[in-house]
Amino acid sequence: MATTLPRATAAPDSSTAAIRRLAEQGYDATTAEDLAEAVGMSRSTFFRRFGSKDDVVFADHDHALEQLEAFLSATELPAEEALVVGTADVLRLLVRDPEAARLRFDLMRHTPALRDRELIITHRYERVFARYIHDALQPGSPHWAAPALAASLVAVHNAALRDWLRGRVADAPRTVTRDLRQLTALYERWLSPDAADGRPRVLVAVYDAAGSPDAVLGAIATQLEREQ
Repeated sequence: MATTLPRATAAPDSSTAAIRRLAEQGYDATTAEDLAEAVGMSRSTFFRRFGSKDDVVFADHDHALEQLEAFLSATELPAEEALVVGTADVLRLLVRDPEAARLRFDLMRHTPALRDRELIITHRYERVFARYIHDALQPGSPHWAAPALAASLVAVHNAALRDWLRGRVADAPRTVTRDLRQLTALYERWLSPDAADGRPRVLVAVYDAAGSPDAVLGAIATQLEREQ
């Protein structure tokens, strides 16, 4: 079984060219004929491939959602790891073409119709995650765990994407992976069979080799208290 999303092929030049034309001329001022010309297609071929102006902008999201669903349905990774890997690979797909990613971001900031479509895409991601999480939860988990974690995964993903777009982080997938591990750890008791059945947990401590025994024991005690 696959344990990671299939790596996406490079973003089609036609999609990037269409997004660039939308950014240059403005969303409302750009016609389907303009976009067909930008990508070197006839109008009918453009509509068969993309459907509409909105579909051009969100083509990568549609692709990412398809791959995410396929990954979550096939992976044998533990639930916590599957959610981290799947979400990070969505982000990796969306930033693989930096020009298209930044143009898309600018378009959505200035186009109300695209922001409405973005909300729909967000809900689609949440539904995909929620279905997987619901099936992965241990018996007795709270009813709100699946929708809450699903929404949080999308929020953490979007925060990392925005930080990358604004130049705050250089490696978006690495950043989101770190943040997602912190998030999913909060749900470990409901996602992990070991945590749910009370089996002993392992604590790995990192400490200063020059520290005194009392200092080391104190640091471990503090971490154990945080894990309660």
